[in-house]
Amino acid sequence: MPLAAFAISFLLSLLLMPLVVRLAWATGYLDQPHARKLHLDAMPLLGGAGVFVFALAGWGAIMQTLPHAPADWEAYYLLAGAGISLVIGLWDDRFGMQPSIKMLGQASAAALLIAGGGLPDLGLPIGITGAIALVLLIALMNAVNFLDNMNGMVGGIAAITLAAFAWTSLDRGAMGIATAQLALAGACAGFLPHNFPKARLFLGDAGSLLLGYSLGASALLAMKGAPAGWAQLGPVLMLAYPAFDMIFVVISRVREGRPIYVGGKDHTNHRLARVIGCPKRTVVLLWVCTAALCVSGISILHLRAPLPTLLLSGLWMILLFWSGRQLSSVPSVPRT
Repeated sequence: MPLAAFAISFLLSLLLMPLVVRLAWATGYLDQPHARKLHLDAMPLLGGAGVFVFALAGWGAIMQTLPHAPADWEAYYLLAGAGISLVIGLWDDRFGMQPSIKMLGQASAAALLIAGGGLPDLGLPIGITGAIALVLLIALMNAVNFLDNMNGMVGGIAAITLAAFAWTSLDRGAMGIATAQLALAGACAGFLPHNFPKARLFLGDAGSLLLGYSLGASALLAMKGAPAGWAQLGPVLMLAYPAFDMIFVVISRVREGRPIYVGGKDHTNHRLARVIGCPKRTVVLLWVCTAALCVSGISILHLRAPLPTLLLSGLWMILLFWSGRQLSSVPSVPRT
């Protein structure tokens, strides 16, 4: 039955997103062209709101048919935190927001999950674990927000990774959270035809923040549901690409003396697109890489042994480090 949540949210998103486009134009939720952006015309920005509403509808429809279980609280905290992130992003998209205020709002969403019992057992005092989780959740929300810079990028990555997290939730019998994750994945998949390869609608900060929170919260809950030890590295590996891109961008901008929070065409996917010569193929390639990372992470969760964990994690770290070295030599903007 949880798979039906994916189908319902997918169909709602696919069929009703044109109404969201009209709503964005009517309310002025538009992204205006800018030198550091790829689009040349104003673009509607309410894609994230549509994804959340259609995911909520798909999840709610299926939860009416499922017996309630103690683990259903995970879905409530996931969706509540995603809703808070959405509201923060909607305000930012429409009126703008100081980075410090935005971070405070992100912290409130993250704190909701942590206070609700979403902390994994890392063998550390609960206060230290909570602080680490808070910082990492905020960092991931910003990493996904940073990465929302190319048509289809975040929507596709989120759909793949949330579906993978749903697999891990079903494996441990957590039907409620799996249904919510599949609903979000389905809404993202239904959004993609409106955003890739040619965009008629953007996620906006609202969408990237809510998906960043959803991915981070899903990782924490997967770690909490896994046996303590090696298996807990699996969810971390599943989110390696957004983390890698953020680390790459931060290091690049600090070395060049540029502000970290000022966007630009200097991300790993921008540079990779210059190498490949096609943004569309770049996005598809990164979807495939995301799927491979998810398979690796799920394998670690199932095997729960040091050798495969160290082997898979080590291979990916070497590949990402090598990729970072190669991409750092690619100019972020055309040379003149």
